[in-house]
Amino acid sequence: MFTTRLIGKSATSTFLLFFLFFSFLLFFATSMFNLQTRANIGFSFFLSCLATVFGFISVLSYISGYGYPDAATFHVNPKSFRVVARRYGPEQYDYRNSKSQFARLNFDLDADFRPMFNWNTKQIFVTLVAEYASDTHNDNKIVVWDRIITKKNNARLKLRSTPNKYALIDVNRKWSGELANFTLHWDVTPYVGMLQQGHIPQPMDTFVLSPPEAAS
Repeated sequence: MFTTRLIGKSATSTFLLFFLFFSFLLFFATSMFNLQTRANIGFSFFLSCLATVFGFISVLSYISGYGYPDAATFHVNPKSFRVVARRYGPEQYDYRNSKSQFARLNFDLDADFRPMFNWNTKQIFVTLVAEYASDTHNDNKIVVWDRIITKKNNARLKLRSTPNKYALIDVNRKWSGELANFTLHWDVTPYVGMLQQGHIPQPMDTFVLSPPEAAS
């Protein structure tokens, strides 16, 4: 990480030195060219240097990565969990004999994303995902909550009794005691380079959706 920051800070000064040096050679050593030709050569050289520096930064960021958040913990408040039934679907859907079950819950989340901010980090998109298997589908994922972090000062997350931001509804429109694993995911958007994704390797908490005593 120290090497990455050091190279990032010196990249601009190194680029300027090379540009000034080769500009001197192009403009003064090639006196046979006219002003327009020199300008074209200088501009082409400038773009080449810029592309080289950006490519170097992209490769360096991809190799070094951004690490993981510190002290990441998550917990669902069992007392806050409830299931409500209401109509859900497109306007042309027939609702007369059908209602969907929505799960609602509150959770606590602690995660420190400040170590993932370096000289090339523009923003971090954090999502909390519930993963579970049902009788009809083996792999289900629902985004429960998300946040975009644009500043390092706001990268320390400490949430208490936070409700799910998005609807918890199964494709079958009914919860039948599915065991959900909650995992934290993130996408790092750099100033230069490719988008990098990551997640906590192990589930942060497990919770049964719609136990018999909570179903309605």
